[in-house]
Amino acid sequence: MATKEQIKRIYGLGAGLGIVGKDKDDMSHELIFSITGKDSVKQLDDSEFKAVQAELINRMKLADPNHLLHNTKSRNKKKEAEEIGCNGMATPEQQRLCWRYCYRLKELDTNPESADVGDRLIGVIGKVLGVTASKKQPFRWIDQEQCSKLIEQLKRYVNSAERRAKRQGEKYAGT
Repeated sequence: MATKEQIKRIYGLGAGLGIVGKDKDDMSHELIFSITGKDSVKQLDDSEFKAVQAELINRMKLADPNHLLHNTKSRNKKKEAEEIGCNGMATPEQQRLCWRYCYRLKELDTNPESADVGDRLIGVIGKVLGVTASKKQPFRWIDQEQCSKLIEQLKRYVNSAERRAKRQGEKYAGT
C-alpha cells in the first residue's frame, strides 16, 4: 500500500501535467491502471509507485518545450514539417519568401528613414489580411492560404517599386 507521501507525490506530478480530475475517472487514474492494472493510487506497492512516478516524470520532461528531445529532430523530419506546414499554418518557406519580399521593398525604398522591415511586414499583414500581428511572431495567426495571399500582394508591391525605380533611373539618365 502506498504511503501518504507517495500518494501526494503521484497527485502532485499528475497535477503538474494537468491530468488529475475530480474523480477516479480522470487521465491520471487511467495512466496508473495502464502501468499497474490497479485503479487506485492507495493500492500501489513500492515498485508500482516507482514505475508510475518514473512515467509521470518522463512525461513532464517531454511536455517541456525546452527539453533536448524537442531539439533533436532529424533533417528529414524538419523538411517534412516544412512541406506539410504546422497544422495548416504558414510554412517556414512561405514566411521566408514574405521576409525576402519585405527586404527587397526596403532596398527599393528611396526614403532611407522609412519603416524598418518588421514594421513594414506587420503593416502589410494588417492591411492585406486584416490580422493584427506582433513584431516577434508576425506569422503566428496566419494560415497557408492567407500567407499565399500575402505573398501575392508583396510581389505586386515589389513589382510596382521596381517599375518606379526604373522610371526614376530613366528620368535621371535623360537629363
